[in-house]
Amino acid sequence: MSSTLVRDTAEGTVIAVVEDLIQDWGLDLPEGVLTASKVVEDLQFASVDIIQLCVALEQAYDRKFGFQDLLMKDGSYVGDLSLAQFARFIDSKLSA
Repeated sequence: MSSTLVRDTAEGTVIAVVEDLIQDWGLDLPEGVLTASKVVEDLQFASVDIIQLCVALEQAYDRKFGFQDLLMKDGSYVGDLSLAQFARFIDSKLSA
């Protein structure tokens, strides 16, 4: 693991990476970035931002995760995902 954003848990790492990505966006998040935060609904990610998130997470862990398995179901893109879902996916890949 090469990134200074990697935390003790996948949830902590996902939150740290997201906070780093959105630091200049000027979002009004009274409770901050939470594991329950949805990337599209709450954090206003566009598809390119989701790709950037996946790349940043792979860079943080210095490994590929195959996020297409998380982002696509039955050949279609998933509408929205929580940060907890990203963290669970990473945990499942790390423990595999």
